[in-house]
Amino acid sequence: MSQNITQNKTICYHCGEDCQSEPLWHNDHAFCCFGCQTVFELLSENDLCEYYSFENNPGNQLSHFIKDKYLFLDNEEVVDHLLDFKSDQLAKITFSIPSIHCSSCIWLLENISRFDHGIIVSKINFSKKKLTIDYNPSKTTLRSIADLLYQLSYEPEISLDAKNSNSTQKNTTRDLKIGIAGFCFGNIMLLAFPDYLGIEMDSEFIQYFTYISLGLSIPVLFYCSSEFFISALGGLRKRLLNIDLPIAIGIMALYGRSLYEIISATGPGYLDSMSALVFFLLIGRWVQGKTYEGLAFDRSFKSYFPLAIQKVDGENKTSTLVSLLEVNDLIEVRNEEIIPCDAVLMSKQALIDYSFVSGESIPNTIHEGSKIYAGGKIKGSAVQMTVIKPVSQSYLTQLWNHSSFEDDDTSTPSLIDQISRYFTPIVLLIALVSGIYWSVADSSKILFVVSSVLIVACPCALALATPFTLNATMNTLGLHKMYLKGTHVIEKLWLVRKIVFDKTGTITTGSNQKVEWIGRELNEEEKSSIRSLASQSVHPLSLQLAKHLENYNRANDVTDYKEEKGKGISGLVNGKGIKMGSPSFVGLSIDSSGGAVIAVSLDQEVIGHFLIRTSYRTGLSSMIQQLGQTLSMAVLSGDNEAERDRLSSLFPQGTQISFNQSPENKLHAIESFESEHKTMMIGDGLNDAGALKRSFIGLSVAENVSSFTPASDIIVLGDQLTQLPEFLSLVNQSRKIIWGGFVLSFLYNIVGLSLAVAGFITPVIAAILMPISSISVVALSTLGVKFVSHGLKLKA
Repeated sequence: MSQNITQNKTICYHCGEDCQSEPLWHNDHAFCCFGCQTVFELLSENDLCEYYSFENNPGNQLSHFIKDKYLFLDNEEVVDHLLDFKSDQLAKITFSIPSIHCSSCIWLLENISRFDHGIIVSKINFSKKKLTIDYNPSKTTLRSIADLLYQLSYEPEISLDAKNSNSTQKNTTRDLKIGIAGFCFGNIMLLAFPDYLGIEMDSEFIQYFTYISLGLSIPVLFYCSSEFFISALGGLRKRLLNIDLPIAIGIMALYGRSLYEIISATGPGYLDSMSALVFFLLIGRWVQGKTYEGLAFDRSFKSYFPLAIQKVDGENKTSTLVSLLEVNDLIEVRNEEIIPCDAVLMSKQALIDYSFVSGESIPNTIHEGSKIYAGGKIKGSAVQMTVIKPVSQSYLTQLWNHSSFEDDDTSTPSLIDQISRYFTPIVLLIALVSGIYWSVADSSKILFVVSSVLIVACPCALALATPFTLNATMNTLGLHKMYLKGTHVIEKLWLVRKIVFDKTGTITTGSNQKVEWIGRELNEEEKSSIRSLASQSVHPLSLQLAKHLENYNRANDVTDYKEEKGKGISGLVNGKGIKMGSPSFVGLSIDSSGGAVIAVSLDQEVIGHFLIRTSYRTGLSSMIQQLGQTLSMAVLSGDNEAERDRLSSLFPQGTQISFNQSPENKLHAIESFESEHKTMMIGDGLNDAGALKRSFIGLSVAENVSSFTPASDIIVLGDQLTQLPEFLSLVNQSRKIIWGGFVLSFLYNIVGLSLAVAGFITPVIAAILMPISSISVVALSTLGVKFVSHGLKLKA
């Protein structure tokens, strides 16, 4: 038991806090409360006591264990409101866990399934302190999970109110600290005016002013600057020297020296400098925070996420951005489209593929009146549903990135802390050497020099160069309708050496195309039926045909709808069987050298075909010429060879051009290319889904904003594709901007430290310079990207 007793104090084995007068003993270990003992017992029972040896860190403290704290989670309505997704075998929930603070927390929470076998997987987003849990609702409950987290001292914040309350409270506290620091700093300066101006005053007044200043400095030290000390002490407890440690030492050095001079009556101290230092540090962090909020990617997904859906208003259907959808709106989702929000099914039934959310490949049959969760994909006939929950674009984008969580900063401490692991010891060493030197050269400057060195040095600027440049680049591309899955895609684009193009819907366009019917004459009912079937699909040729027949928009009942990728579509329209697609799919033998062919059969009788004459995108030749200067290219088309001569004239000599390629053929071709070069596949995202996913970078071309393609890394609207050389140029220039940020950061630290060591700057000036360095790097990143994009003359 002696191992828990230090200097007459009994230390809690779990959290490291003083157990006070009555510790709880269990297995020869002392605990400060029942909560900490419970955590230890859970870890022991599951052979997870290495938690206490992982970095030799104690856990978290749980001062009050309330047995029925999450009793409200027994209410199914509350649970349904909180869940991101729910099916018979899978439910998803995202918790806010403010007490996550180190790698030990991450390790424990990502292994929480060992405590509750109903938990399938858990993932941490360290920077946002979010925990996402997938669990089987038939094996465990949300209340059980919340209770478990609570017992492990990771109390989840659960609220049915607005989600921004925490950030609002945080901003209020920060503003209050700035206000108090500013008030105290101003008054301390006012009381110090006689010293500044050399005015002689009665000693009683001077002593009175001094003690008032000392009283004003107390809230500055213990409240306003508390975040620096808490962060520094937290780092030391976890054996981490973070950037707040030298700042805390500098503040304490100024206050300690001031306290000594005041008590010993040897001088007025430096309380004005200490208060000014804290005030300007807080102001600097406030400015930094505002700058980051204004530029951070997570502020809004509306600028980056090109998802729209068909909104139904009576007989009219309009393409509407999902961000504009409201509760009770009626929407229509077609085959292969993603359900953008939670809704109630209004059609008789729907076949929904939730593999995008759950990984389960077997589609679910949902009946009228049932709840549907966002992220599912419609299979078969288009269905209508009523919105019951506002769209969460952050959730949809999380789904887009569901296989890329490890590329994010979800399981690692911040880059600043990683850099400061080496940076801070060097700064402390420089401060020590400077102090030794000035103790010999001029002892009156020791305090200011050491404090200035500790405060002016900052690795933040170095850490900000990459994320802000990449986010600024992604933002700029998004504004020009090229949407990236994440910033890691930019880094991958730097490595691409080959581009592979699909033809239909990629380098060809659906606008200004000539559609001609060849076959027996169609009556209005047949034209309307053909249009209704074509409207079920989002394939480029189906969309073109539906637009061509838009005047025949009579409502028809489409059932038994099926779509075979690379072949065609079929279904029953008002009870009559219709098949449309490639000639071989329908059973038509024809020379289709004049363009793309959509053969049609009615009740198993081939009645003719639509001939769609290909129209290439404006500016395609110039785009290919520019890309060919630095990249090799290839074309993989599912169409016939009618366009071989024209394509050969467009692409550089020696370009591999292959026709009659099935989705499987395209996939195998990409695998072959990838063995030689990092390859970017550019396709329509439907028949090319496999090839897009297999390629190093998959770029999906969407003719309209409703074409959301999970298999791709990038989505670009069709009318912007020919700006691809400019987009890639911006991406490559971003790498140079990042290196520029590194150079600027290194120069700042070298110059700042040199001036501080030489005694040319005071701690207050250092406090002003510190945030300026970070802001200057952020400005270089954002303005640099803006300057480059302006020079490239990108068109929105």
